[in-house]
Amino acid sequence: MEMIWLAATTNFILKPFAWLLSFIINAVFYLVKLLTVNQSMAITIVLFTLVVRALMIPLTMKQQRSSRKMQRLQPQIQEIQDKYKKKSDPESNQKMQQELSALYAKNKTSPMSGYLPLLIQMPILFALYEILRNIPFYVTDMGNIFRNMALEVQALKGYEDVITNNFADVVKSLSKFDVSTVDSVMDFLYHLTRTQWGDFMNAMGLTGNAAFEANYALQESINTVGYGLFTFNLAEAPGWKGIGIIIPILAGGLTFLQTFISSWANDKRAKIANPNAPKSDMQNSMKMMMYISPLMIAFFAISLPVGLGIYWIASSAFGILSQILVDKIIDKEEYKQVLRKKAEYEEKKMLSRSIRSDIDKETGHRIGSADAVSRSSMAGNKIAAQQLRQKEQLEKRESAETNESEEKSE
Repeated sequence: MEMIWLAATTNFILKPFAWLLSFIINAVFYLVKLLTVNQSMAITIVLFTLVVRALMIPLTMKQQRSSRKMQRLQPQIQEIQDKYKKKSDPESNQKMQQELSALYAKNKTSPMSGYLPLLIQMPILFALYEILRNIPFYVTDMGNIFRNMALEVQALKGYEDVITNNFADVVKSLSKFDVSTVDSVMDFLYHLTRTQWGDFMNAMGLTGNAAFEANYALQESINTVGYGLFTFNLAEAPGWKGIGIIIPILAGGLTFLQTFISSWANDKRAKIANPNAPKSDMQNSMKMMMYISPLMIAFFAISLPVGLGIYWIASSAFGILSQILVDKIIDKEEYKQVLRKKAEYEEKKMLSRSIRSDIDKETGHRIGSADAVSRSSMAGNKIAAQQLRQKEQLEKRESAETNESEEKSE
């Protein structure tokens, strides 16, 4: 069967991302279904989230490297800003921007470089949202099941009135709904709650229809998650009441933990880079987001399908693990850089000592012994050598003048 495009997004930015991600989720679902049918979609969402998170690690690393570099530059940035703090004229502001730009260019970074990976991730995350909200239109096997049921429904007389009149609240939540199309009926069926499924089948006289009930049982087996009282339909919103509230609580709680760990690590690095510096606007923003983001996620998870809640839970859990992994990798990179710079410094120091020793030999230790010279800077030795040469030239000139004067007097 060809890929279904539905109710799939028509946004020209999101569509290519959704198309690419649909191949990944189809492949993951196929592998999961080889092992088990029960709860296979929930397992697919978790593994799919893991794959997408793993693919985004290079972007996360790029963002972290840029963020750390900007943290180390904060003392110099603050120094430049303080230099022009009391000057508000355009010329001073231009000079300040020029000095900041030169600093960024010298260190091969910019304030926007940390945000670029985040901007790249945004369409991917929106495409993920579209896929998880419209599973039958991106996962081919699920699409087959819902298409078969939709065709059964459309074969019944008066189905349009039952859908539009009896289930107006479901229809209202759907985008570009047209009851006469197979895609819209599929979309409608996918967004029925477990209670509404029973009401719909009774209203349409589908109870006892072997083909329809077989497809319904198969989609329910695939599209549910949990056990016993904790069993949820992935397409159903958990709501404010009942045991389903655990989904938004977990989604919000893990989001808070993720932002807390990230904020704590950034604060720690900022203090090491500049212990006396006040908190930057970025740090204050992260602090605010640490409390706002979990509340927003929890609120959305209450009113949106459980499948999205499962995604947020898995995404935050893998986000914490990837944050730890990325920090360890970059810490190791920075440690190697420190060792390399230390080795370069030691090499320059040895070269400097060698040059100073040669100067001592050439000047007959008149500048100072090699040990004494090693305690001074290379620049200081050069100045001393120049002064010595000037002194010797002056003595020669004075001696020549004296000799010439004596010869004349004779």
